[in-house]
Amino acid sequence: MPMSTSAELRPAWRSVPRLTYCGNVHAAGTLAEWIDTLPRYAARVAERVGAASDFELGVWWPVEVARQLAHDVSAQMRARQVLERHRLRIGTVNAFPYAGFHDAVVKTAVYRPDWADPARVAFTLDVGRAACALAAPDTEVAISTLPLGFGGGDLVAMRRNLAHVARTFAALAEQTGVRCVLALEPEPVCLVETVAETITCIRAVRAEHGEDSAIVGHLGACIDLCHLAVVGEDPLSALQALRTAGIAVPKVQVSACLEVRAPQGLDRLLAYDEARYLHQTVAELSSGVRLRALDLGELPARRGEFEKAQRVRTHFHVPLFWDETGSFGSTRAEVERFLAGLTPPFPLLEAETYTWSVLPGFAGGDDAVVTGLAQELTFVRECLARAGSWS
Repeated sequence: MPMSTSAELRPAWRSVPRLTYCGNVHAAGTLAEWIDTLPRYAARVAERVGAASDFELGVWWPVEVARQLAHDVSAQMRARQVLERHRLRIGTVNAFPYAGFHDAVVKTAVYRPDWADPARVAFTLDVGRAACALAAPDTEVAISTLPLGFGGGDLVAMRRNLAHVARTFAALAEQTGVRCVLALEPEPVCLVETVAETITCIRAVRAEHGEDSAIVGHLGACIDLCHLAVVGEDPLSALQALRTAGIAVPKVQVSACLEVRAPQGLDRLLAYDEARYLHQTVAELSSGVRLRALDLGELPARRGEFEKAQRVRTHFHVPLFWDETGSFGSTRAEVERFLAGLTPPFPLLEAETYTWSVLPGFAGGDDAVVTGLAQELTFVRECLARAGSWS
């Protein structure tokens, strides 16, 4: 299969939006558990939203599942049979969490191993091999990954490892016809936090390891709307900046974060402090100064600082359709504005609310999760339809 030398693949299917949800919402630590999520959740969501053809999946495979699907032909056959039976297909993979994403406490462990660690390389290559084994030929699979790491590390080794994975993905595309694109996902307080830093990182990889089609075509960026909102980046401008820099954006994670608009909203924000996930928080003062907290648990001791803010945003993915007026709500309006401003070629859109299990007041249970996921996808479709992008 000939490789594209363009940073952005523009086949016909990019002329219309592709929409899915992220499978990291499901606690599936084994192959059997992951396969069980397909009829239990994905097929039911597809039915609820009236998918007209095979429903694309946003997959999360922990390390052992990725390894099994990459190297065990019988596991691949078993997975293919279930995918075909339920009219599901691989659209994208979230290779950010390595394992244990539904442990009682995750916090900064989600950033380990980092991109200097050979274990991260091996995991990501297995994800790519598994995707190539299960996805249809002549398709593109975006594989999002962590923004190098958290708290420091060997940046030279990280960039070398990114280049190695991109070249391996290029070779896999030649062998299988499935084009995997590794997509760095900037996140608050990480080594790559902003889109500008993403561009700098990818340019450094190219400068050190080559501007050839393997790296240009197989190393890009994934923008997460929640992450960008927390650090105050405009997502449409961010998307344009990446494209202007010649960097592929194969997918966008459509997500909303918590927002405090007046000091009296802080009490409600603190109700979202929970033990499992990291909730980076940024406050914007009228002076333009930004206050940062690594996690929501820091705010009670620093309440006096954060009460002075004009706006506080927290990395807590909340349902896309939810917002409230007044002192506390979400960045749903930012999501709506982004979707209204999208023009072809469209990245794959992946709704990524993985926090249902820790959401205050959420009833829980399979039916509630399916209903919530379907509501989110319907919300995105309606936003796109109003903009004339969905028919």
